[in-house]
Amino acid sequence: METNDTTRVEEIGSRLKTYRRGRNLSQEELADLSGLSIRTIQRLEKGESVGSAYTLRTLARALQLTPEDLIAPQSPPCTATHPATVDYLLRLNWSALAGIILPLANIILPAIFLWHHRHDQLVKQRGRQILSFQIIWTLTTLLMMLVIPLLLAGLSILVGMPFPLFIPVYVVCLGVNLFVVFRIALQLPNQTSFLDKLPTML
Repeated sequence: METNDTTRVEEIGSRLKTYRRGRNLSQEELADLSGLSIRTIQRLEKGESVGSAYTLRTLARALQLTPEDLIAPQSPPCTATHPATVDYLLRLNWSALAGIILPLANIILPAIFLWHHRHDQLVKQRGRQILSFQIIWTLTTLLMMLVIPLLLAGLSILVGMPFPLFIPVYVVCLGVNLFVVFRIALQLPNQTSFLDKLPTML
């Protein structure tokens, strides 16, 4: 194999490995996702094979890329999250706002989004973090709504009149949820670690 051909094969293998790792996929997971054998992926990443046009198209589709992203000699490997993934995560995140109108929709809709793209490791990771926060927020809010009647009873005795504390408490809880949803939406495209600071349970 000539030097130029060898370099081209190695570049394709390097790009493939970089994109795969950028998606948090193992070679086994990429093989399952693409329907190709793990041996094919290993040979490509080691620069032992350039791969057929079908193989490159299949891998590009599995990684949500174009074949040119893998083979273009002037395009260096990019480690940034693919825009399609960011867009999907943003929709998953915004769907939690449906809970303002429908009870538990802040959990159900993100869970549906997560299920539909469960094979995408980045969506799986970030989606679980978003869903975990919504579950924790819902449980915390419900717990506070159960505790508030007891506080109301005590305050009513002290002040001699009903004290509607549950309304401002719920508004505060809702405000916290809105703040987190908007903060996630702002930082997702930049791959910042705000989600990593949130409590998780999934």
